[in-house]
Amino acid sequence: MLNQYLPELQNLPWGNFVPWLITLSLIAFAFSAFGVSIVLLRLPVDYLSNPTSSESAEGNWKHWLSKLGRNILGSIFLIVGFVMLITPGQGILSILVGLMLLDFPGKQKLVRKILTKPQIFRTINRMRTAAKRKPLRPHFSEPTEKND
Repeated sequence: MLNQYLPELQNLPWGNFVPWLITLSLIAFAFSAFGVSIVLLRLPVDYLSNPTSSESAEGNWKHWLSKLGRNILGSIFLIVGFVMLITPGQGILSILVGLMLLDFPGKQKLVRKILTKPQIFRTINRMRTAAKRKPLRPHFSEPTEKND
């Protein structure tokens, strides 16, 4: 089956495809860099220790509209993040932000586990400190430093 499509793939105008790929990659990079920083900077300081602190009142139409918007934006970040794993960009951070925006069972546990990884946690807090925001507080059951 692949042999039937191989000649067609070889005749594609790759010269026209490469500039589009580069342009799309640069747009995705700019989108992710801007979007990731906005989402990470807007997190409440106690996001890891009290993840329900930023929830709005359920049941009204604004809540459902907000939830729909967050899920659409989260899906976009997730897709763009996976694309950026093979193209230039902040793929892993974009995937993280996408997961943080989506609503699915077990989300808080997964996000908490990922964000409390020492290297990711330090990177996010460095970014927040540089933007003059308070650093995230670690989850109360997972200390970030070893006590001697």
